[in-house]
Amino acid sequence: MTTTLSAQTIVEDTDESQKIEETEDSKITKVTKAAQPEKPPRFGGHVGIVIPIVTRGNGTTTTIADNFIIGFPFALVVRTNSPAAFDFEFVPIINTPSNQDFRFLVHPGVTYTFKKKNTVGLRGAYEFGTGSYGFTPLVARSFKLTKKTNYFIEADFPVRWERRPNRTRFASVQFAVHSGISF
Repeated sequence: MTTTLSAQTIVEDTDESQKIEETEDSKITKVTKAAQPEKPPRFGGHVGIVIPIVTRGNGTTTTIADNFIIGFPFALVVRTNSPAAFDFEFVPIINTPSNQDFRFLVHPGVTYTFKKKNTVGLRGAYEFGTGSYGFTPLVARSFKLTKKTNYFIEADFPVRWERRPNRTRFASVQFAVHSGISF
């Protein structure tokens, strides 16, 4: 006894998320999946440290040896179905040599991840305590630790417009290293 299945029978027996197509010049049948429903935005974050290595501003260049500054960034990240993510970062800053009052950087931005390991981004910046503002381009590389956590190292290039207490203004450019854990 032989059982014959027609294309119509196969189509009726498959679930609705699959589609059967038969080409005209061959008897090959291919099964394609229907479009998956979009995932809702996912939330993540990161924590770490950031250390400025060299700064050029107001006609002078300072290095980490001249003025040690450390920041402790933490962020809430909203990931979409695309490689783009919205990054809401906040950075408490300690400036050890000058014993300045507490400074706090609000640093929201957009990042774009490609090949699941490399990221480029741009953040806006406003620093409470000094009144400086500007933007920060960045490039980062991540390394998988567990299924949901990564170690990352990031090169930041902050550009700031600052105001001194005597009301003079100047621009500065900086190179900083940001490292931490993302989840």
